[in-house]
Amino acid sequence: MDTERKIARLIMTSYSDRAGDDRREQRKRVLRDVKEFGACGYCVFGGSVEHTRALNEEASAEAGRTLLVASDLERGLGQQLLGGTVFPSQMAIGATGSPALAHAVGLATAVEARSAGINLVFSPVADTMTEPANPIIGTRSYGDDVQDVVNFTQAFVAGCQLGGAAATVKHFPGHGDTTVDSHVSLPTVSADAPTLEARELAPFRAAVAADVKAIMTAHVAFPALTGDNTPATLSPDIVGGILRSRIGFGGVVVTDALLMGAIAELHGPGEAAVRALEAGADVLLMPEGAAAAAAGVSDALASGRLSEERIDRSVGRIAELVAWIESSTAGAGLPDGLSPNAVARDVAARAVTLLKDDGLLPLDVPEGVSGGVTALACADEDHRTDLSTLRELLGEAVPGIELRELGAGSSRPPGAAADEGSRDGLAILFVFDEPAAWRGRPGPSSELVRAAARVVESHARSIVIGFAAPRLASLLPDAGAFLCCYDTSAPMQRAAVDALVGRAPVRGRLPAAVPGLYPRGHGLTSG
Repeated sequence: MDTERKIARLIMTSYSDRAGDDRREQRKRVLRDVKEFGACGYCVFGGSVEHTRALNEEASAEAGRTLLVASDLERGLGQQLLGGTVFPSQMAIGATGSPALAHAVGLATAVEARSAGINLVFSPVADTMTEPANPIIGTRSYGDDVQDVVNFTQAFVAGCQLGGAAATVKHFPGHGDTTVDSHVSLPTVSADAPTLEARELAPFRAAVAADVKAIMTAHVAFPALTGDNTPATLSPDIVGGILRSRIGFGGVVVTDALLMGAIAELHGPGEAAVRALEAGADVLLMPEGAAAAAAGVSDALASGRLSEERIDRSVGRIAELVAWIESSTAGAGLPDGLSPNAVARDVAARAVTLLKDDGLLPLDVPEGVSGGVTALACADEDHRTDLSTLRELLGEAVPGIELRELGAGSSRPPGAAADEGSRDGLAILFVFDEPAAWRGRPGPSSELVRAAARVVESHARSIVIGFAAPRLASLLPDAGAFLCCYDTSAPMQRAAVDALVGRAPVRGRLPAAVPGLYPRGHGLTSG
């Protein structure tokens, strides 16, 4: 393999089949990337299981080799592909208290991923979620208890790799204590080295002990570890010193996407690629331009800044990962009688967390409802949710109820009575929010929270069901009852309705105890 081909092997591009994307153009570019350019593979965003499987088979045949086909599957294959299973969020899994469920989710995710031709799973998130105002991690983390994060991370890794897909823990050395979204700009964690060692690094050490095949770096600065604001992705002290030398990780290090703001605001694609390799990375994920990144590395080789031997080490690690994938082609199927959907439903049913109840739950609806009940779905414009599942489930459980929508700009609930009689009624609010890249805020907009609070204040009784992080409960303290359901997945919506009407038991269990993140004072015992 010539030098230019070796450099290309370190670069992973992307394939996107989301709404508005030109599938034909994306396909042509991917085939060009892996055949003519020689990229190690690509990361999949959107599409369907059928189309993705066909593309992956074609791309591998065109390239004449096994490709690394990756995808962000923190919530299962259905997070990206139609036809795959969507699992509840990692924080919901953590709320179950059962690492065995994390193992089952990892196994099911891998089995479905391999069926679509995806062999490198960018999951699990091993970040310890300790900052309530974190705008990007939130429910993507298993929680803020380090030992829980350790246990659930190891369980997912073991299940995923048993299923034949390489797991990728992220974001090393930790993105949980940040207040800035690294998609937008560079976050800084100011904690001292002993704190980082005990809190951030522990889950990654555990993942390495579990033989995780890949680790993704964080575009986050850790001055206590580096003495400056160098992002971890570009830091030899963090990647080479801590991850490689101290922790002893010998697998593949993948950068987070190099086109993200935290890196792009500092360096162009060529310089970022060179610095990532100097730090100790192997796979350069989604640089702003693959050709520009490769040219930068080539120039660094010509100048002596990088050595051929350094490139060969990364090419060798990638080849070892590909060999492991090839040897794991069949993987382990799910146990007889257990389907991915059944695992997702089990997680959801066991995750629902009762944070507060003034005697309103379960909702007593022996003959349905009539007047005096306001049911609202509350979401920001940047988090529009398909309400068809919730409407159907709620209609079956509570005959006669009408689910209306409340947006951030609403000054009063839709359909609310104008007279004071509405103050004797019951409000049921379903609040939808999940972390999202580029959004830059840690939860629902202040406008939506104010609109929801007005509904709570205008009704004698109120039940809030938060498809969001537990922190939402502290933003709506006057609610009479609060059920935390973590995310907007269909299994969580079903579990929420079952809990609302008493068809399923609900435990008052909190996965962790961060002030403002997991509100206290609810009178229940944390487990």
